[in-house]
Amino acid sequence: MPSLSSVANHLANAAWALAPGSRSSLRGRDVRLVAHRGAHGPGAATENTLAAFQLCADAGAWAVETDIHLTRDGEPVIHHDPGCGRLFNRPELMIASTDFATLRAAIPEILHLQEVVERFAGSLHLMLEVKESWRQRPEYPARVAAALKDLEPERDYHLLSLEPDHLEGFRNIPRSAFVDVAWMNAGAIIRQNLALGHGGVAGSFALLGSRRLAQLRAAGRKIGTGFVENAGALRREVHRGADWIFTDRIMAMQELVNRDR
Repeated sequence: MPSLSSVANHLANAAWALAPGSRSSLRGRDVRLVAHRGAHGPGAATENTLAAFQLCADAGAWAVETDIHLTRDGEPVIHHDPGCGRLFNRPELMIASTDFATLRAAIPEILHLQEVVERFAGSLHLMLEVKESWRQRPEYPARVAAALKDLEPERDYHLLSLEPDHLEGFRNIPRSAFVDVAWMNAGAIIRQNLALGHGGVAGSFALLGSRRLAQLRAAGRKIGTGFVENAGALRREVHRGADWIFTDRIMAMQELVNRDR
């Protein structure tokens, strides 16, 4: 059964497809699509896997958004949930309490962050969501940063979090590479973003209206919106000037962008 948030997003997309700008051309525009957890779903691949990311690279997507948890022995792995039940039917495997060798032997599809960097850095921009707090896992920032040491912040990757304080543990990465993600708390996230000096804000296009976009632009912030599901919503967000546009339907949306180019 679809979640309440997915139903709300679908309804917002339907409305956005009729809004001003929904028929504007993409030709000549720098459209930066971000594939939420890669190309996943029916007819695609399992989210946050090598196959999901490779489909994005092959299609010409600008970026993938993915999630990082630490194993018990401190290895950064790519997985959205803290446990492995939803995707792999292994609910007994919790990432934080499982060492990397055991996790990889049980579920070969789970990637190490270093593997993603080696395979895709330079061809896909990496939007990396920080899933744990440095206050509870002090080693988290150093372990993640070690895998990113040969990359350039902003050019090659950004760090995202639903909790702006999670990004504060990354002392050696510029704040301009930090993106605070809003859910139903866009006003509070924007206030924290402005106070902390982080480089960007991402959130639902339905919650990032014209006033908030203007506020963020005036402060020099980058803006990411999502999740677009149809051509009209995509064109609308490009028309509004979003820097990054997140989607769970990367193959269809990227095909539209490629065709208009």
